[in-house]
Amino acid sequence: MRLSTVTDEVLTDRSPGAFPRIFETAVREGVTNFEIRMVEAKRFPICESQAWDRMKQYGKEYGITFSAVSPGLFKCGVCHDLMPLYQKYLLPMSMDLAETIGVKTLIVFGIVREQEETADEFKRVVEILRGAVETAAARGFTVQLENLPGTWADTSDSCLRLLKAVAHPAFGYIWDTGNLYEAEERHFKEGYEKLKPYIKNVHLKDGRFIDGRMYWQHLGQGLTDIKGQVEALKADGYQGTLTLEAKCEPQTDEDFTASIRYLKSVL
Repeated sequence: MRLSTVTDEVLTDRSPGAFPRIFETAVREGVTNFEIRMVEAKRFPICESQAWDRMKQYGKEYGITFSAVSPGLFKCGVCHDLMPLYQKYLLPMSMDLAETIGVKTLIVFGIVREQEETADEFKRVVEILRGAVETAAARGFTVQLENLPGTWADTSDSCLRLLKAVAHPAFGYIWDTGNLYEAEERHFKEGYEKLKPYIKNVHLKDGRFIDGRMYWQHLGQGLTDIKGQVEALKADGYQGTLTLEAKCEPQTDEDFTASIRYLKSVL
């Protein structure tokens, strides 16, 4: 398994001087792989060109590799005004920019649920996602579905249903264990057994419900059973990335170091 993190999960800094500090902090803990989400203060790919150049420059200096991009695709409903923009413009723009740094993996979300579930709406969700995957695959990309509460990929069962319905070899799954716990509030094991054939990437964060709201905490302090998750992946021979999402509430510069050291202790 390869340790990884996300561009905005290491430090609170979003300034033009952020990337040297971010990369130095990660490398010091043995992490040299990143997913691209925020590029300084703006989300990929709608970022400032100078910020993009700084990320590339310092990434090269610190020996950083980039494995995936997360432009926030499909964080809206099927009928939302943004959907055509995502499909026609943000999707190809994301791939265009990703290709300039050799990244061929695109992260998407499962489309926000706008109303009570209907067969027609689910069919439209599948059509949108399959269309995006086909477009991406034609350019040599793979697509990873990230589960998120409030979307059509919120619980383990809904993720499985969507993955089976899209049914494309270029479409895989990010097992985001914190987001699943927020949606289901149950132990990971049952959902993992259903989803593990599709897992291409793992996002790790820990937390617990307090007064009905999910609060993110350092790994090992919450109730999502990080140690058990790592043990299950090891037992099944998982060889992909373990991507740490370290932000707590409020985020501090100590979050990443505390959580990555816990993660390394259970590997």
